[in-house]
Amino acid sequence: MINGQLIPHPRGVQRVFLKMPLWMYRAGLGEFLNMTRIMVLGTVGRRTGLARYTPIEYRRHGSKIYVMSGWGEQPHWYQNLLASPEVTLQLGKERIEARATVVTNAGEVLRVLHLFRRAAPFVYDPMLARMSARDSISPKTLPEVSDRFTIVRFDPQPNAPETPLPPLPTDFAWVWVGLIAAGVLTALIVSLVRLAKHE
Repeated sequence: MINGQLIPHPRGVQRVFLKMPLWMYRAGLGEFLNMTRIMVLGTVGRRTGLARYTPIEYRRHGSKIYVMSGWGEQPHWYQNLLASPEVTLQLGKERIEARATVVTNAGEVLRVLHLFRRAAPFVYDPMLARMSARDSISPKTLPEVSDRFTIVRFDPQPNAPETPLPPLPTDFAWVWVGLIAAGVLTALIVSLVRLAKHE
């Protein structure tokens, strides 16, 4: 589906960095990440049948939710939803049962590309240019390359039975208690050291 140069697949530290939003969701920061339009996509592993969670940037248009793959059809999450399109989406505290569909309509793809680049064209234009093997991208040139992007639409299924995917738990909320306790302890130690120096 993508004819251009894919964004280099993350390795090492980059891969850990891309997984950080999962830890943040688990630490109770889902609402903050949702404000930055990062959600957690829950898919069923195509080989294992186990729940798989992926943090991914999204855009909303009416009731529909869209994502774009910077790695074309390669990611596991993409292959998983091809095998089993019933997914769960976590947007902060909101949990949505949805059905995934790969977008092939050129007009719809173009609308989604505009949704992504509108917020930060200085970020998206170079990325979209690389993905479409162009020197540069502008609103005028996007229609020429709209067929080179992998876009997925999620249609909410409010009456669908819940998928067997449990929500990503917020089981790391204790981290905040630990950080606050460490901060208070550090402040106390610093205060005691300063007091001892003045005596």
